Amino acid sequence: MNRQNSTGPAFLETLEQVNGGRSWLANLGAFVCVLAMLGAANLICQYGLHIDLSYVLRILIAGVAAYFFLPLFILWLWRGR
Repeated sequence: MNRQNSTGPAFLETLEQVNGGRSWLANLGAFVCVLAMLGAANLICQYGLHIDLSYVLRILIAGVAAYFFLPLFILWLWRGR
């Protein structure tokens, strides 16, 4: 069976493109920066616009964490790097 046509390597190649070659420390730093931006946006919306975004903020934080850490974790499990 031709291994190049299977879905595994194409899936891993897509994950490598999403991860962009970042290490876990770079992903952690980017995650903290995005959390700070989300927190600032929440404060602006809460005190400036009087809008409560706490229900949306949890979903956004989970999505950002999945974006930064899930591809890295899958690549680490699959390839060991």
